[in-house]
This record gives sequence, structure tokens and C-alpha cells, in this order.
Amino acid sequence: MRLNFAGKTVLITGSSMGIGKGLSKCFAQDKANLVLTDLPSEKGRLANWAKELETSHNIKTWTLSIDLTETNGPETLYRQVIDSVGKIHTLVNNAGLCWYGKFHDMPKDRLEKMVLLNCMAYAKLSRLFLPSMIENDEGAILNVSSVAAFQPLPTMALYSATKAFTQTLSEAIRYELPLKSKIVVSTLNPPFSKTALIKDAGIPEDFIPLSLSFKDVESITASGYQAFKNGRMLYVPGWQNRFLHLGLARYLPRRIVNRVVWLFMHCWSDFLPSTLIR
Repeated sequence: MRLNFAGKTVLITGSSMGIGKGLSKCFAQDKANLVLTDLPSEKGRLANWAKELETSHNIKTWTLSIDLTETNGPETLYRQVIDSVGKIHTLVNNAGLCWYGKFHDMPKDRLEKMVLLNCMAYAKLSRLFLPSMIENDEGAILNVSSVAAFQPLPTMALYSATKAFTQTLSEAIRYELPLKSKIVVSTLNPPFSKTALIKDAGIPEDFIPLSLSFKDVESITASGYQAFKNGRMLYVPGWQNRFLHLGLARYLPRRIVNRVVWLFMHCWSDFLPSTLIR
């Protein structure tokens, strides 16, 4: 089933930069009206981006600033959307948090915020907006997951666990829907790419997965958006990434996969002289 977003209202979390910003541009090009949300600290950036989309694509936009990790953050966002916009057609859960390092060194507040944002916010917002979609038998949910969903990642243990949660939840909800339902629930599973999320996580520039992802943000959002429009259940951008994460990671013995992943979750500088890396 192919989705048509023209004239529909789409809510995108974490939409002031990175993949969320890229996806919002794709929706705007298809004449969707957009509810753009992000942290209060991104209020200015978000407003400027919304104005640019309105001017360039002749659409309506609304901007809402809220921290989804705060108590009842998702519920507050839901009420604000209903009060200011009304029902939405599509929910894009994109806001996320990452952290790089050994799990036992992870700051407690970072741990809590990651679970609240990557898991609870996705689950709560899906639960809040899904009933009206079911009532109208129309709508869509796109959960931005990651290739990290398909195997444990040492040095990013909690992040990969939260993305596995998102993946399982999304696929389960999709199969709870009636067989001929017109509602689409999908995931976009990008490889590691240079975004604000990666920078904020403290991931080094020579992190091996960054150099092996073969994709930038623009190509990830463009191809991921098309896959969502086509109703795909999940989409991993790039044949190399599909081969690694949907092929080898699924069919090799678990012990071998975990050992190979451990090897790749290093930096080039852990193995090569600095002169070669440059």
C-alpha cells in the first residue's frame, strides 16, 4: 500500500536537525502539513526551519517545544497537538539519545533519559495517537530505529537495547492491526552517520562503524522516506548495511556475531598507527 501525505498533518519529534530535519523536508515536498517538535533549547532553530519549509513548499507548520523525558512529557505533547492542531495522520518518532562508553561507566541520568526518550516516549506517543488512526482506518507511524536494533553493541549497550525495544514494539503493533488495515507501522533503521546525536554521544571521529555505514543523512532520509511511503515494515538504507545487519547478523551463530560486532565497535586508532588513519 502506497501512502499519500498531501494535505495530511504529520507530527515529527526531534525535527530541528539530522534525520528528523531531513524527513520533515521530504514530507514538506509532498505537501504535508507539519507539526515540528524538539527540545526547548532548539526553539529558535526549529522556528527558523518551520518558516523555511512554509515559504519553500507552501504548507502549514506548527512548532512545539517540549522535553519528552520529563514527567508526562509525551502526554503533554499529545494534549498540545490535539488542542492546537487536532488529529494527525502520521506520527514520526525520531527524537533519540545515545551514549558511547562502557555500560558500568554510564552516568545514571543519561541512562534514565535514554530509556525515557528512546523507549517510553515512542511507546506512549504511539499508544496515544494510534486509537484515532484505528477509528478512521487511516494513518501511519514511522519509528526511527537503527541497525543497532539487530544485535548487541558493546560500548553502546543501552542504545542498542533501546533500539531493539523499538523494533520489536513496532513490528508487534503492525501485526496487531487487522489484515486489511490501511494503517502502516514501519521502522527506519539507519546505519551510523554523522549527526548531532552521534556527536552528543561522544563517539570518536574514527569510530569504525561511522566509516563503514556508506550513507549520509540526506541519502538515508530520502530512501527511508520512499520506503515508508511504500509501506515497508522496516528499511535499512544501503545494500551493504542490509547484507551486514539483515544477512550475516541474523544467520551466523550468535556467538560469532557478538565477537565480530565487538571487533567492529572500536576505533581505527585502536588498531592502526595515526599516520595511516590520516
